[in-house]
Order: sequence, then structure tokens, then C-alpha cells
Amino acid sequence: MNGDSPNTGSPSCLSLSNKLNSIRTLIRPRLPHDIHDYVLEGICKALEGFHVISVVRTGGGKTTYFTGYMILLQELEKVSEDHCLKKTLNRTIPEDPLCIIVYPTKGLEEDMADQFNSLGIPSLAINEDTIRAARNKRTDLWAQAMDPQLRCLLLSPEQLSSKPFNTALSNRLFYSRIIALNVDEIHLILTWGVLGFRLCFRDIGNMLMRLPRWTTLTGVTATLSAGTDTQEVTRMLGLKSGSFTFMRRSNRRPELQLIFRTLRQSTQGWSFPDLNWILDGHRKTMIYCSTISLAFRLFYNQRSRDLFVNDLNCQVLISTDALKVGNDFPNVDDVIVIEPQSPDDILQKGGRAGRKLPFSTPGPRCICYFSESTMKHAKTVIQHGKNEAEAGQNQQHGKMTIQMARLLFAECINAQLDDLFDNPAEEPPSPLPSLPRQSHIRHSRGPMATRLSDGMRDYGLKSLQNFPLPSAALLTDKRIGGILDSFAKIRTVDDLAPHVNTFLRGHEQSLLNKILELRKKFDRMAIALDPENDQYVQISISLPSYSNMT
Repeated sequence: MNGDSPNTGSPSCLSLSNKLNSIRTLIRPRLPHDIHDYVLEGICKALEGFHVISVVRTGGGKTTYFTGYMILLQELEKVSEDHCLKKTLNRTIPEDPLCIIVYPTKGLEEDMADQFNSLGIPSLAINEDTIRAARNKRTDLWAQAMDPQLRCLLLSPEQLSSKPFNTALSNRLFYSRIIALNVDEIHLILTWGVLGFRLCFRDIGNMLMRLPRWTTLTGVTATLSAGTDTQEVTRMLGLKSGSFTFMRRSNRRPELQLIFRTLRQSTQGWSFPDLNWILDGHRKTMIYCSTISLAFRLFYNQRSRDLFVNDLNCQVLISTDALKVGNDFPNVDDVIVIEPQSPDDILQKGGRAGRKLPFSTPGPRCICYFSESTMKHAKTVIQHGKNEAEAGQNQQHGKMTIQMARLLFAECINAQLDDLFDNPAEEPPSPLPSLPRQSHIRHSRGPMATRLSDGMRDYGLKSLQNFPLPSAALLTDKRIGGILDSFAKIRTVDDLAPHVNTFLRGHEQSLLNKILELRKKFDRMAIALDPENDQYVQISISLPSYSNMT
């Protein structure tokens, strides 16, 4: 049973520092970049015969777990039998070893096959699209998969239960060459498999049981929350205690701003004024929609992927979950997520921003929009969650979990995510200058006589949301709420200090000028004049509180 560790001998201690250095020496010349120590550690564990589950931030080197492992096997074939690594290793490596890698999307699978081949790792991607293309050329991909020179076979999860793959497993030579089953985005076993979107993800553990006993599994992801989710994934994979190594790095990206905003208008129509600010800027932006229908009503273009990467004039790319995982576009500045369903959703989609240096000012951003009904539902979930936690009941309400509800009203988004994913204290170095973290400031709304009317707050919110600062920095709803709460007290740049963060620093004067302009508009509204002309109007608009938004 492959839930047990394939390592039946004593540990070979490849992870000792001197052995790590030897392995790095073999792998590094074949890679276009250096290799992280934690990735090297995971590769060593897999080579020793242990299954590996690794959680690491988006852009943290997950692919190198796969490429580095296969490069190491290739390089070990070249060294002599008295090499220190071969003498230390207590595991038999099959001749012409083959790694099977499962990718969640066809596009990612094909991109990775190209990348692997460019590194000198003979690889083949098989999915319904590549099979159809090969058939048109009268080529049999499964016949190519039998080639003993092939080192990586990249499959969609649906192919694991296909008749051609089962036929391949019945071939003794093919079967005996399999050394590893690797899975990208291992968390999808839960979010796509268990929830029924793609049931084939649930069968990955069963497939591991069918492969040779020496087969190791390496699964990587950026979003596998601590506790129940982690336990459920290892259970569904059939991994037993002592047979696997679990490696958790922080999945926080300190250079990525996470911003939550409330939609003021329904997403059921064809007009989306909440997003008009995107078109006024010059930042490459990806917009994730919860349904194909919404994506179509915003914009749809089949050539969008290539245009977005290669055409400087293509500013916005709109997608559903098809581009949620795995894409590595080099030029995404902002990610907009409409009604994300979970913390995983936010981190996976937000992780598409800022994948390559240098960043544009003020750095990559993930801006999430929630309807007022979602916010109200989150409050209900939090209250029910408290009651059910005391009763030991399941804390799931429709599509919203108690964890998601708490995130929406967290004092600090990153702190809440750190707790949910059990992020270690150490953080990867940030490419942006870091300033001492300020304690959370609760802004008093001041005496009743100095408070803004609902109409003024609505007008001020819209103006500050759409105001383009020189650095393209974006004011969060919570920060705008704090400014409007303290509006009567803001007269000078120094008065703005509590409201300015790292990304706004240096642009206080521009913000102050906008506030002083708003003051004149509010004076007109105070005597029932329209802020834009001399017509008398009656404004009465009620807004939700922003005091709990980060």
C-alpha cells in the first residue's frame, strides 16, 4: 500500500547540510535560478522515499519541487557508483525513471511540458486537447508515452481514470519505471473534488495505491488551511503517519495589498460603475468573476490571454476559475475578485498579481468586492458560528464558512489569514520598503455637529475611491471611512498621518488637496445644493459601516 513510506530501510540523511550542498551542486547548473533551501529539503525527502506535502506562497518555487527532483535523478545517472549521494541513498531507483504529474488545467499542463522540455527533461502533456491535435496529425500520444526516454508524463486528473492510461499501467516496462506521482494545487482535492466540480480529483489517492510500492507523492499548494482541511487531504490520499513529510511555509506575500470593498450596485446588469476606476488607470488588471454569465457581461475575448501578455494596449483580462491557479503572467498589476467564495479563493486569485519584478508603483494589489447582502450574511454566519461552536455543530452556512465570514470583518486581513493557514513567523523578504507596523487606530466620528450626512459620506466615498493618486495607490474603504469620520479635523498634511500607510507615503499633499476640494462640495450640500451645480436637491442615501473593513 503506497500510503506507507516507500523507504523501507533506515533514513539516508540526505538532508544533512553536506548532502544538501552536493545535491544543489548537481541541480543548480540546469536551472535558470537558484533553488530555495526548503524546496531542496523537500526534494531530498522525496528521494529518500517519503511522500511530501508542501504549502508555500504563490511564486515561491513550487514547480521546482518537480523539475529539481527529475533533474537530480538525471544527474545521479551520470555519476559513479562511489559518489557520496549514491553511497548514502538507501533506496533503489528504477531504470529510466518516469514521473507522472497531475495539473489542474490543460493550459497549465501544456505550458509546464514546454518548460520541462526546455530544461532538458523529456516531457509529454496528454489531455483531450493534445490528443485531438495529435489525432489530426495521425499521431498516437499514448504510444509516445511508452518511450523509455520520457521522464515526465503530464496529465489532467481525468486521464488517471481513462482507458488508455489503464492500458499503459498494464505494460510491465511502463509500470516499473514509475517513481513518483506529483500533484500541483493539491488543495483542489477538497475545493474541486469533494464539492463536486471535478470529481476526478478525489481519485488521486486511489491511483497512488495502484502504482508501484516505491512511488512517492509530492503535492504542492499555496492554500491548504491548517487543521481539518490538512487532515482531510492526507486522509483522502491514504497517507499514514510517518510515511510523509508536511512542510508549511508562510503563504503571505507582504508586497501584495489585500483590499476589501463593498459593491454599491448589483452585478446582475450590464453597467458596473464600481469598476470604472480601472479604465481610468494604466495598470494591467485581471478581473475574476464568479460565473461565466458575469464574465460575459463584463467582457469576453477568446484571444484575451495572448493579448493581455503581449499587447501593451490590452489593459484588462476577464476570467472565471479557469485562470485561478497556475498561470504565471509576468505583467499583472492588479487582481479584482468579484464575490470570492473563500480565503483560498482570495489568495489563489490574488496571487496572480506581481509575479515578476520590477513592480509598478504602488505594488501589486488584490481588490475584492462583496455585495451588501454578502456582508449582511457574513454577520449572520459569525453569530450562528458562535452559537454552533458552543454546541459543537458544523460551522458551514450555504457557501460561506465561519472562516470566510470572520475574514470579512477582521481588524487585520493578513493577521486573520496567518491564523487560518498557521503561517510561520518568518516571512520572505519584501521587495518593498518596510515600515514599522502601526497599531490599529479606531477613528472617533467626533461630535454630532461635525459629522457628515449620509449623502456627504456617499459622495465622499465615491470621490475618494475614484481619485487617482500620483502613484496609482488605492484607498481602501476602511481608510476612506476613517478619513470621513475625521473629516472635520483634517486641515493640514500632519492631520493625515493616522490615515497614511506605506503605499500612500509621499503623496499626502495630493490627498489633502482632494479633501479640501471635497470640503467645498460638502459646504454646497449642507445648504441642499448639488455639489456639481446650483440645483437644489434632496439627497438621502444610507451606506453600510466601513469601520470593520481592512
